[in-house]
Amino acid sequence: MPFSKSGQAGSCSRVLSTLLQGRNTRHNSEGDQGIALSRYLEQLVNSENNLMVFCEDELVFQSQGRGIAPLIEAIDILGRENLIGVVTADRVVGKAAALLNLYMGAAEVHAGVISSGAKELLSEHGVGFEFLEDTDVVKAKDGVVFCLFEKLVWDVDDPEKAHTLIRAKLKEL
Repeated sequence: MPFSKSGQAGSCSRVLSTLLQGRNTRHNSEGDQGIALSRYLEQLVNSENNLMVFCEDELVFQSQGRGIAPLIEAIDILGRENLIGVVTADRVVGKAAALLNLYMGAAEVHAGVISSGAKELLSEHGVGFEFLEDTDVVKAKDGVVFCLFEKLVWDVDDPEKAHTLIRAKLKEL
């Protein structure tokens, strides 16, 4: 089943997921559930990575870093212009991560856990996504308080503005 097209052209062509039979249940942006785990999620789940970035079916970036920092690191290392059309596989995608994926020009987002805000934002921008679990919001490690970056971009819908805010907050920490 094809994903929604992002409508963005770039150096990395849009990649369709190859579905693996007999694996974990996943859900996608078209509301389908109970279908096989995407190969991107399969690779992520079977690794120690928290983020993997694929361009034209090739792994071009991976990180075991936590939180939102690996997405910023991918932007810094690979360059935003080289990320248009990539497929990302991330263990946790909240609204902040979704905004950074939009900033990068990602064509698809594969998440272990995704927030409602991230799903809504990706859908509005025509970016396909798959996930294993969803949640209302991404919370901090204590499980009680909102994630710092989720709170930071709560009322932000502009990927450029979100990128600036997130980068500034990371420098403060």
